[in-house]
Amino acid sequence: MLRFTHEAVWTRVHYLRDGAEPATRDEDQRTAARFDAVASALFTGATVLLLAIHLDPRHEATGELRAVGATPIEPPPSWIEALRDYLPGTSRAEFVATTLSWQRGCLDRVWLAVASDRIGRVAVFSPATGDAFCPYGGGADVFVWGADRRSKLGERFRAWVPATRPMPGPSAPRPEPDLIVEHG
Repeated sequence: MLRFTHEAVWTRVHYLRDGAEPATRDEDQRTAARFDAVASALFTGATVLLLAIHLDPRHEATGELRAVGATPIEPPPSWIEALRDYLPGTSRAEFVATTLSWQRGCLDRVWLAVASDRIGRVAVFSPATGDAFCPYGGGADVFVWGADRRSKLGERFRAWVPATRPMPGPSAPRPEPDLIVEHG
């Protein structure tokens, strides 16, 4: 959803494979390793916000998120309104969040759960830079606000970025955040 409103700072990290067959455990592990590599390039040493939306917690693996400290939060009404077309039923959706100091490997179990489709909507945000990393199945939407940082990230991960969507992109003003979640 963010990619439609922030296209100037958005790119996608490629799927590892194009086959119609379900991914193997090895493919899921390679995807999870890519998630960690890109997210670590964005966030190492920063405090980040991890936010997840469980569309139906009864059918998603929530243990990986609880293990890193994610707890339920009450989303602002504006989030529910913005997401109404994406939520199957607001009574079943559960929002969870936590903050953490980023270090490589800190979300390995979460990345593997996302890569294997056991967890749905997950996003990591840097309040300091506005950057965001939103993984899914075998790819990720990446939002980088600084043109120089975006260009360097694009060069570093060029093989994983679709040729039709280059990372560098135009400069874009960073909007002011309207919500800060602290977890203590």
